[in-house]
Amino acid sequence: MQINKLLETVLIVDDDLAIRMLMKQALSDQSLQLIEAESGEQAIELFKEYSPELTLLDVNMGGMDGFDCCKKLRELPNNDHLAIVMVTGLERTEDIEKAFEVGATDFMTKPLTWPLFKHRVRYILKASQTVRELSINRNTLARAQSVAGLGSWTWDFKTSRGSCSEEVCRIIGIPVQPFISFKEAISFIHPEDRDIYKHAVGAALREKENYAIEYRFFHKGKIVHIAERAEVSQENGHWHIFGILHDISDRKNSEEKITYYAYYDTLTKLPNRRLFINQLQLAIATAKRSKKKLALLFIDLDQFKQVNDSFGHHIGDELLCQAADRIKQCVRTSDIVGLDSGIVGSDINKVARLAGDEFTVLLTEVEEIESVAMVAQRLINAFREPFYIASNQIKLSISIGIAFYPDDAGNLELLLQHADVAMYHAKKMGRDNFQFFSMEINASLQEKLTLELDLKGALQASDQFILHYQPKINIQTQNITGFEALVRWQHPTRGLLSPFFFIELAETSGLIVELGQWILVEACCQAKKWQESFGKSYPIAVNLSAKQFNKKYLPEQVVQALEESNLSPELLEIEITETAIVNDIEETVLLLSELKKLGVKLSIDDFGTGHSSLSYLKKFPIDTLKIDKSFVDDIVVNEKDAAIARTIIQLAANLGLSTVAEGIEHLEQKNILQMMGCEQMQGYLFSKPLEPKQIEETLF
Repeated sequence: MQINKLLETVLIVDDDLAIRMLMKQALSDQSLQLIEAESGEQAIELFKEYSPELTLLDVNMGGMDGFDCCKKLRELPNNDHLAIVMVTGLERTEDIEKAFEVGATDFMTKPLTWPLFKHRVRYILKASQTVRELSINRNTLARAQSVAGLGSWTWDFKTSRGSCSEEVCRIIGIPVQPFISFKEAISFIHPEDRDIYKHAVGAALREKENYAIEYRFFHKGKIVHIAERAEVSQENGHWHIFGILHDISDRKNSEEKITYYAYYDTLTKLPNRRLFINQLQLAIATAKRSKKKLALLFIDLDQFKQVNDSFGHHIGDELLCQAADRIKQCVRTSDIVGLDSGIVGSDINKVARLAGDEFTVLLTEVEEIESVAMVAQRLINAFREPFYIASNQIKLSISIGIAFYPDDAGNLELLLQHADVAMYHAKKMGRDNFQFFSMEINASLQEKLTLELDLKGALQASDQFILHYQPKINIQTQNITGFEALVRWQHPTRGLLSPFFFIELAETSGLIVELGQWILVEACCQAKKWQESFGKSYPIAVNLSAKQFNKKYLPEQVVQALEESNLSPELLEIEITETAIVNDIEETVLLLSELKKLGVKLSIDDFGTGHSSLSYLKKFPIDTLKIDKSFVDDIVVNEKDAAIARTIIQLAANLGLSTVAEGIEHLEQKNILQMMGCEQMQGYLFSKPLEPKQIEETLF
């Protein structure tokens, strides 16, 4: 049988063919799809196949009667919304009750009044459609509430009755039940939140006040975060409360994660700078009220960058985590002498990762400065033990600066700054130690910071730096063989400054690269000027810092200086300190070879003060060794210095290199070095460093 799914289907079940035909005739003009069955067994099969909106089921049939058939139909899944009407000639009350017990929607009695029959069927179909729509809406609402984590409940003031949706029970984690009493609800709420709930519900019952609250259900070890809104209204003369429960656990978990990422370092799991600043502000306020001291320890991992460069960032990250653990172990409250014993275990000592390889420790309620020194020394000692990471043994020291509130600073910013100042002083004192802040240290740092700002300004202005040149003398002929370029700073307020006052600062601040390039270009231009104006083709020696030498683009900078000045490469000599070239021998050989290909001369400055080794001297394409001034100063009276100088000169001769002795100030020094075979010298005995104009007037 072909069924039109767009039409409502009516299943007629009767073992009397005449009754079936009369029913079909009565309903033929109702735009219905009519199917029929002559037995209960056939009815069940058709019901399974077509799910008719209405089944007209005769009670008295041969074989399976209508009651049994109705019961079996109702046992089939998903048919609660389908109407089953019992058609019976029986009018006994018990038969009617039995019909409803087995699941009948309604009943009709025989004989049927045919003109009314079709209207009755149409009414039942309409009512059934309404029930189906309500069921669909209810299921849709239930699914929506489940997806959204929403549950609803109502309470009638007059009858003291209520109801709740299934989702309310699901949210709490209990079996579905029609309603949850106030007493039950309280038992499921987290003990810390019960007063909030009692107050809100009490106000709604007494004052008819709406409320919106957040609280937690706590059932069988599970916590569920709830946002509840309730409205009190009057309907049909009765006061009601209608409430909505929203499971906001996901939102709360997300908020907790966001808060964690905002206030904690995800690598070390320590508080980050933001949280530490909050903790420090609170600690200062508490110390101010209680008139007690607190100490701030600023910790920096010494030469941590070398770990990253040597082993990789993954090893560096693990090292930071282990360092954080060591710091925490060293500042456990219960181990610290001199702190108020009443605060043991209260997490009063705050450890944080401020940035990079910088950590801070906050010690509150400090009674004795010695106790802080003990903590600092414990940290120093702990970091003297090596770290073991991925089969690597790594040794790492720390430098610690310590400042006190209120002795060293009266506010947060100054306390941090002064602890930082003390930490840098610890580094200056050789690392692997701790230093307390003092005003003398601060004044020195302030001067350094001011000078660094002035240095940056001078590089931008480019008219405050000048080059002086010290001649190198051939000791046999007494002729000038070349000049070494030495920078001076014409400071606007401090006057002419020698490199002693600013080169180290330029190195540590990174400004040496920019300054070094200016020196290189300026020296090349000066050499070219002397060549063109005076016919003097003197080589110019320029010192390179370790930071300049380690730059991969150094050859490009040298080429740029030569091209800008139009100077022949053989008139430029690059002086490199011994310590700058021995860090990575293979890389150094490649870089020196690249410079040598340009045609420039190469010399090792301050030879003998670093890691002198014949093995690297054989590999490096150098031209000259310069004997450091430290060996020249006492060469007349110190046999060891004389022996070192003699060895360097002999070594250079054996390798086919020339030698230059620096810092010659006395005739005796010159004579001894001349006897040893030193070829060239420079120093105040011959000439101090001079401005170009002085050289042109006196030496040319």
